[in-house]
Order: sequence, then C-alpha cells, then structure tokens
Amino acid sequence: LTNPRKKMLFICLFTFESHMGDDAWKCPHCKQMQQGMVKMSLWTLPDILILHLKRFRQVGKRRNKLSTLVRVPISGLDMTPHVVKRSQNTDFLYDLYAVCNHHGGMHGGHYTAYCRNSVDGHWYSYDDSSVEIVPEEELCTRGAYILFYQRRNVIPPWSANSSSPVFHNEPSMEERGESTHPVCSRRCK
Repeated sequence: LTNPRKKMLFICLFTFESHMGDDAWKCPHCKQMQQGMVKMSLWTLPDILILHLKRFRQVGKRRNKLSTLVRVPISGLDMTPHVVKRSQNTDFLYDLYAVCNHHGGMHGGHYTAYCRNSVDGHWYSYDDSSVEIVPEEELCTRGAYILFYQRRNVIPPWSANSSSPVFHNEPSMEERGESTHPVCSRRCK
C-alpha cells in the first residue's frame, strides 16, 4: 500500500458493486428469486471520521488476529471520490489525529494510542502511564486498529485551537488553580 493510488484501497473496496452470492432475493415486480448486487454509497461524511480496521477473522471455528501492515495517509485523506452526492462547497479532506493500537492476540492484549497534540502539533505515544513523542513515520503499525480523522478546515469546539468554550458555565483550569502538564496535557495541581 505504499503506492499513493492504493492508499484509498481500504475505503474503495466498500464502494464497489459486488454479487450477493447465495443470498437471492425476491423481486417485487416479477416475484421471482433473483441474484442481486450490493453496493454501499456514502451520501455525506461527518467532521470526525472513525475508521475501524478489521483485525480479527473467523476461520472455521477459530478466530485469528490479522497483523497486516496498513499504510494510511496522515494528512490529506481525500474522501471526495467516494461521496455520491457532492456539494460544490463541501470539502472531504481529512487529517489523522489519533490511532488506537491493539497489541497481542485473541485471548489477551494491550491497547496503546498515538495522538496528535493540537497545541504543539507533535505526535505522542500513550501507553498506560507513559507518554513519549513518536515520529510521524512510526504511526503506521501492524497494531493499528481504529483511526480517527478530522475534516480539514473544521475546528471542533473541544480543540485547543478553538475560540469557543466547550463548557460555558464551568470555571477555567486557571480559575480552579490548575495547570496543564506540557507533555501529556495531564491536569496538575
């Protein structure tokens, strides 16, 4: 998946037409059983796009963990070709801001996260009580499980870059006498 044209492969496959297989359906017009086609279409997309990668596969009576390396775009994920009804003013460009990773197998594992700090722009690795800076080139791993994208040019109210307060009646951290730890955004007294 290193070819830029293949970066969208994991999304494109869901928008292709495919045969329903053995699941025939009864046509409401001719009343006969027919082989059908199924196709998923995207009509609109949210400001926050969450992509869940299939990491577990059923093989007979067993389930196996998949550890395929999936290279995803960190910035500029263009969903425009996959939206059926496009508005002239709507932009469907997304930037990655968090990754949930699963390490381990079917009977046990551990979750970690990579998150981009909206204040300093750096990526951080979160693993229980440990927080470390992680280089952007190390974000795509065999453990990537859930990807969190934000639509470009949309600033959610919870972002540090937002000028609108999320909680109007709640006192600010400064008013409560708290500060924010610069590395992990942990609240400290």
